[in-house]
Amino acid sequence: MITRLSLCALLLASTAAYPQIKNIHTKKELTMDTVQQNRAAIIAFYEQMLNNRQLDKIDQLVSPAYTNNQGGKGVPGFMAQLTSLLQTFPDARWTILSIAADGDKVFVKQQMKCTHQQPYLGAAPTHKTLTNEGTGIYTFKNGQIISHEVLTDRLGFLQQVGLLPSDIGAPAKQEEVYFIDKFTVPAQAVAEFTERVNYNRSFIRQLEGFITDKVYQHQEENGQIAIVTVATWKNQGSLDNAKAQVMEEYKRIGFEPAAFYQRLGIKMDRGVYQAGN
Repeated sequence: MITRLSLCALLLASTAAYPQIKNIHTKKELTMDTVQQNRAAIIAFYEQMLNNRQLDKIDQLVSPAYTNNQGGKGVPGFMAQLTSLLQTFPDARWTILSIAADGDKVFVKQQMKCTHQQPYLGAAPTHKTLTNEGTGIYTFKNGQIISHEVLTDRLGFLQQVGLLPSDIGAPAKQEEVYFIDKFTVPAQAVAEFTERVNYNRSFIRQLEGFITDKVYQHQEENGQIAIVTVATWKNQGSLDNAKAQVMEEYKRIGFEPAAFYQRLGIKMDRGVYQAGN
């Protein structure tokens, strides 16, 4: 926790006698104020922009220099996944369970609740209430967000929707981890993307610790194709080793994922999950 230093000694001291100490304190005080401003900005983001849908104010929060993990820039890059989520779950609301700020980062433990009113990845609406918890990490520069990452329980969410069986991870296999990617692919890029996915699937199936993988596909109303891949690994160590070998293979064949996704206009959301008790 960040604590505020006492001003008493500095207020009583002579400026002429302690110029260096006063300068150091002022710099620290400005830093602390900035941290609290960043924290307040994220609270306003959840309560006003998200829950009250005041998204016209998002450009006040997001820097033009913002970059997402697919190379998207500025407000469009920040809103890419959020727009799709709000279209699919229009009654979604977020609750901040806890929040902390330190340096240029704000950390949020969040909960989202929504109703399954629209088709999602091929799953027909169940009209059930869905709940999803996660952690958001927001990085600020000059009072605006320049990057962020939201890690959520995608495995549990897909199970609630009915896309994955509820017993996908039994207690006896508790060490197993699930590497889950969701891709939103323009229709014209599906053939090339599928070829790449098939190459990757063939490669990882030869690696130690691989158990199984599945691909789920659904055409969205805007004509794009939503594709979810789920790879099951023996344990986290097997997955970490597989990631390293995949990167080596990419270097060998000269494949750059970020450039590939950007060229084809593909959006990606990734998560690694482990079965609970």
